[in-house]
Amino acid sequence: MASASDDAADTRRTVTDVPTVASPRQYDDPQRWWILAACCTVAFALQAEPFLWMIGYEIPSSAFGTGWTEYRVLASLGVLLFVAFQLVGGVLGDLLGRRKILLIGAIGATLFNVISLLAPTLLTLIVIRAMVGVMGALAFPLSLALIRLTFEGTERTRALVIYTFVTGVGVLASLLGILFEDWWGWRAALVLPIVVGVAGAYLAWRYVPESRAQGGFGRIEAINAAAWALVFLAAMFGLVMANLTDTWRNPITVAAGGFVALGVLLLSIWIQFAGKHRPFRGTKEVPRHFLSLLLLVSAALNFGLVGYAQMLYGFFFTARQLPGFIAGVALAPVFLGNLFVLRWAARFTTSQPAYVAVGGGLATMGVAMLLTALARPNTPYLVLVPLMMLFGLGFLIASASWAYFFFAALPADLIGLSSGLNRAAGLVGSGLAGVLLASVLALSGTADFKLRMAELRLNAEQQAIALQVVDIALRQGITADDLTRTPVVIAGLGLMAAYREAFSVGVASALILAGTASLAVAAVAWFWLRGVQRAADDTGETRSQHAE
Repeated sequence: MASASDDAADTRRTVTDVPTVASPRQYDDPQRWWILAACCTVAFALQAEPFLWMIGYEIPSSAFGTGWTEYRVLASLGVLLFVAFQLVGGVLGDLLGRRKILLIGAIGATLFNVISLLAPTLLTLIVIRAMVGVMGALAFPLSLALIRLTFEGTERTRALVIYTFVTGVGVLASLLGILFEDWWGWRAALVLPIVVGVAGAYLAWRYVPESRAQGGFGRIEAINAAAWALVFLAAMFGLVMANLTDTWRNPITVAAGGFVALGVLLLSIWIQFAGKHRPFRGTKEVPRHFLSLLLLVSAALNFGLVGYAQMLYGFFFTARQLPGFIAGVALAPVFLGNLFVLRWAARFTTSQPAYVAVGGGLATMGVAMLLTALARPNTPYLVLVPLMMLFGLGFLIASASWAYFFFAALPADLIGLSSGLNRAAGLVGSGLAGVLLASVLALSGTADFKLRMAELRLNAEQQAIALQVVDIALRQGITADDLTRTPVVIAGLGLMAAYREAFSVGVASALILAGTASLAVAAVAWFWLRGVQRAADDTGETRSQHAE
């Protein structure tokens, strides 16, 4: 008969051990780090993909980004598609082979990037770029899953910190597409992801061993977790979009409803199948409320990161009138600042409880966003640098610690699915940041601009004309440095100065919303994770007393 201490050890084993043919104990140190290099290279290539608007999709210049509406709808529909394939890639990796699916996704994304170079029309390019996203969605969760599989203990935390840093730099590198497109045309923007993608695929083929789920949680539990994540994430995304557009008939909410219906269908099938085969499995389920909280925090992390980067980019590009590429480079302290604290962040993440690292990191992100919201067009750039570095540090600590906890909290045998769930939630958070914060910026900025025009005693019709003049000025590239001094241009420059001020107010409103949301989720994560730790400590003490 097993003792109470044996039972406790078995319980701990289900959280920390991963049954696989690729246990890190079978490899020497250099082999493990080559696996990390392969995963980071694949992830970097996927993150460095240029956006469609950088390589052919012309978006008209307009006040407060209203011309981006069509593109945001297209991008949001893509988010829902990629969420599904993140889950599919994770499940297929666990059941068919993680190395196999990683290679299929990495090679497929690189191959479709090459095919993109030959696209004769914009429609063809959009379809091919969608396939790049699908292939990347298959591979990306497994690049993270293999790190969880290969490393243990403090080494795993260090590896996750490095992975988080590299993927962040990849996001920054994607902005090189703006510069390459401007210098050599949009096809040049694909050179970086193609070259790095080839390197990542080679490293994965050369060093990553094959592994798959060996037992424990299986197909039934995978369908359950994936279907519930699909329902939860799609419903959250669809509800927000319905609220923003004031209609349930917008294409994003309709598509989200289809994904919800698909998730409910999968859950129904699972309930029927599990009822017949549950005696054979004899495994535990992940409670849906617990999984929902996991997904919420993952979404919040990416909501903060993408929202902060997009709002600051708009601030530098529009309010500060920096060229597109320079505006991207101005964001560098968010990621590159972590170079100076990488080792400290790894030690801090390893030594502190999850609720301190995750909750504290999210709170740091929120504070940095709220402080950045105070910036105006004349704020010196050097004042913003420490705020960006503070945000980057908070994200690095929270993201790395959260990834560790996320994997430990879900079934170890379905590490690919766990990574897919984490990535899918992150995609939804990123998508919500793009549409929600952009809407806040447009509403708040437009309201401030009209208020400024009202102070000049312009009526509503004249205010509308003033916005049209701003649109024309943006399309013609009129700036405060324009040397032409015709009366029309002088009037345009006056409106542009008011517009830049109003735009910074819109950015501030969006950052306040994002910062407040980050602080709220930080509080939830702090108290929830602290409760989880206390429950685990109490359980361990009780079992120890029984063993004695």
